[in-house]
Amino acid sequence: MHTVNTRLATIAIAIAIVMILCPQILRADSSVMLNLICRGSGIANKSESANINTYDPKTKKYTTTTAQSSSKEPFNGVAVVEIAGHMGRIKLPEPMIPPLNTRDDGWFKIKELVVNEDEITGKVTINFLNSKTLRIDRHSGLMTIEGGGSSFSGQCEAVDRAAPKKF
Repeated sequence: MHTVNTRLATIAIAIAIVMILCPQILRADSSVMLNLICRGSGIANKSESANINTYDPKTKKYTTTTAQSSSKEPFNGVAVVEIAGHMGRIKLPEPMIPPLNTRDDGWFKIKELVVNEDEITGKVTINFLNSKTLRIDRHSGLMTIEGGGSSFSGQCEAVDRAAPKKF
């Protein structure tokens, strides 16, 4: 009997510690079902390569070398967010997605997802080198995605999946 009381006390203390140290868990609404479409603009990395032919007068031959250049390029785009309870996923605007990425059927998982009454936050891993921070203000609808040399901000609207189809 003493062992059972000790275990119950230990569990109660552990729950109290979690409640104190992780208040966002208590504020997260596990019943949240959101479908958002966010239209906006951003800046993305763009890399280009070009072949350059040069003539070597000593060997009297042409040689070809490849030159790489990178720049920041503005774009307009749309992000789509789906949240069901504690799980979320996002479709990013295409200019933000490098050739090597972790998307699954067009979607990236939102990790460390926190949904409370004021905001939605999380991390989006694009690939092993590139991770982005997501924040959506639930009052203004403003979405920001930053990290990995690119950024996007847009205005989000809720999409009602139960509404009649437009076409």
